[in-house]
Amino acid sequence: MHITPVSPFQPQLPYIYRSMAFRPDVYQDSDFAYFNQPLPSKLQRAVAKRKAEYLAGRVCAAQAMQQLGLPHHVVQTGDDRAPIWPQGIRGAITHSKGIAMAVVTDNSNVLGLGIDIEHLMSDRQELELRSQILREDEADAFESLGQSHHRPLTLVFSAKESIYKALYGQVQKFFGFDAAKLIGHDSQQLHFTLTADLHPDLTKGTKVSVFYQYNDEMVLTECMHQQAS
Repeated sequence: MHITPVSPFQPQLPYIYRSMAFRPDVYQDSDFAYFNQPLPSKLQRAVAKRKAEYLAGRVCAAQAMQQLGLPHHVVQTGDDRAPIWPQGIRGAITHSKGIAMAVVTDNSNVLGLGIDIEHLMSDRQELELRSQILREDEADAFESLGQSHHRPLTLVFSAKESIYKALYGQVQKFFGFDAAKLIGHDSQQLHFTLTADLHPDLTKGTKVSVFYQYNDEMVLTECMHQQAS
């Protein structure tokens, strides 16, 4: 499988990242050995597209961690499907339709990172999925977002995915899209508030902000969870 460095976005979080383009249509199981990555037993029967996505994300993660002095660390997957990062490392992985990205840091103040790339939904998808992604009390903030941004539901969906990834390491349990409520936005960030107590340090009303940027095809969102000062 061809994996080629690309930079469709310049992440706004100040941490090490790697971004790659890959071609699932030419994937072979031998590609795991070529990139010095193990093929997880849970993926043995997966379709080629899923294997290719997984491999591309892990290659991004491995190359990013090399910049932190970890020459070759394999990021395994837990039973909860979350990546298992080395001690003292926080990171996140995302992939969407032939693009993969990973971001990592060894900053001890960072408790979690979340990134998400999504290709823009169609108008029909945004209409059909709105009730699954938005809370009723987000209507005003969402309408405001839609007045200045194309495909606003894609933005919110991606942002909530990034929030989940960033907070999960501390929360350690599943929480849905309704746990974060969009309350506003500016030119670089979407702003949310938690609607439930997820953890003693992540209580109802806690504010969470997510960087966003997009082009004609896709959006990148980034969320950082750090220790309270």
